[in-house]
Amino acid sequence: MEFFTTGKSRVGFRQIHPLLAELVRGLPVLVDPDALSETVEQRFYPEPTRERDHDQLRSDWKAFVEPGLQEHFRSSRDIVIADLKNLIEKKDAFEITIPLQHADAWLNVLNQARLALAADLGFDEELLSSTEPPDLVSNRGLIAFRINLYAFMQQCLIEQME
Repeated sequence: MEFFTTGKSRVGFRQIHPLLAELVRGLPVLVDPDALSETVEQRFYPEPTRERDHDQLRSDWKAFVEPGLQEHFRSSRDIVIADLKNLIEKKDAFEITIPLQHADAWLNVLNQARLALAADLGFDEELLSSTEPPDLVSNRGLIAFRINLYAFMQQCLIEQME
């Protein structure tokens, strides 16, 4: 899979192996707000404090901050869903072109997907930052590969935005 730019307003990925295309196509499912596990919800919407005497702060957070985050996550997901309609097959590989103005939404969804996968399997920072290739025979290894794929995509987008 390689990253490319088209002019100043579009970016994309091409030569995407069919397996990787399926992993990219599965992004919206990973961050579906109606299907998040409790662990993932806690990761996406952590309490601002665990101090006992800050009940009002937690209440205000739930009432005023969380709804904005949820809306931001939903709108980013909607943009990615629409962009995924541009994931097309070319010979034995796939390609997707994304408007550069959608890069923030993609970064958001890719990050959420990585957090969701890591939270559901209890991955820690040491495992996520490992330089060893993942063991693709195990489910944990496949998930680590998926997390790394999404990190690669994030890195490409960030470097283009700089």
